[in-house]
Amino acid sequence: MRLPAEEASEFLTHGKVIAVPTETVYGLAALATNPQAIAKVFEIKNRPADNPLICHFYSLEQIEKFAASISGNTRFLIKHFSPGPISYLIDLPSESPLFFATCGRKQMIARIPDHPVFLTILKKINVPLAAPSANTSGRVSPTSIEMVEKDLGNNIDGSVDGGYSKIGLESTIIDARSVNQIIILRPGAIGETEIQTILPDVSIQRVTSANSAEATPGSRYTHYAPKTPIYWLPEEHRLVSNAIILHTDEQLKDFKSEQGKYFSKNNIHLVSLGSVNNLPELAQHFYERLSSIDLLQLPIAFMLKVNWGNSSLSKAIENRMDKIIQHSEF
Repeated sequence: MRLPAEEASEFLTHGKVIAVPTETVYGLAALATNPQAIAKVFEIKNRPADNPLICHFYSLEQIEKFAASISGNTRFLIKHFSPGPISYLIDLPSESPLFFATCGRKQMIARIPDHPVFLTILKKINVPLAAPSANTSGRVSPTSIEMVEKDLGNNIDGSVDGGYSKIGLESTIIDARSVNQIIILRPGAIGETEIQTILPDVSIQRVTSANSAEATPGSRYTHYAPKTPIYWLPEEHRLVSNAIILHTDEQLKDFKSEQGKYFSKNNIHLVSLGSVNNLPELAQHFYERLSSIDLLQLPIAFMLKVNWGNSSLSKAIENRMDKIIQHSEF
């Protein structure tokens, strides 16, 4: 059921779970202070019970009301980048109504979204909203209301249409509590380059999923993936990748290997994620195009390795691909 923002705000106030638009991906929103509503989010998503939720606010001043303290670097970054596609690890007091959303952790991940509809809802309710991506856990994140409806259907209490998500990838998550160091817990559209520009004297570290597991939502679980298993195309099969790119059926006819049955000329379907020369467009439609792979109902898919570049957005895309790709031997 699609709702206007005003009605969605009322639903949320009464403990309902609503899909809302953000500039990153659509979120599954519930009152961050309501344990029953939070439990419904976990149930609807089939989300692991120890996987904390990002809490969304409409201003720094609202975050301050719930935080134990906010470091100088965090405060500076919020003022510079927020509202925007970046989230911050912030300490909570010893007693907090947000512990339901943080799964008992004494830190929250806080974000001020840059979407007019979501900000309107947040201001209307005046209570933080927990809003993980509006999808079944482990699957592709939705960047349109149609993707939300296809995945979650009638399991949610309603949804708000805000058009396509502008960014298309989940927010950057950082830990800026230290004076001398900022840790990127999850890469996103805002990254080391952008942060270093305004804080040149602070060292920036990017951690792996393994050692950020305790702090970052979703870091310990398979994420962002379509149902079809995807593998990197092995380097020794570069002939196939060249044939695919050039559409040269003769090369495919000559290809022989244990996996040859997957490469017959009648069994190859090309799915383009976009151009590395236009990463913003690629990122915006990344999950939508990935989800289209499942429509082909194939047993397996291969990804051609490409050089994404060195921008913050390219590193974010690489991170998502690393989560999606099957790392076992094919």
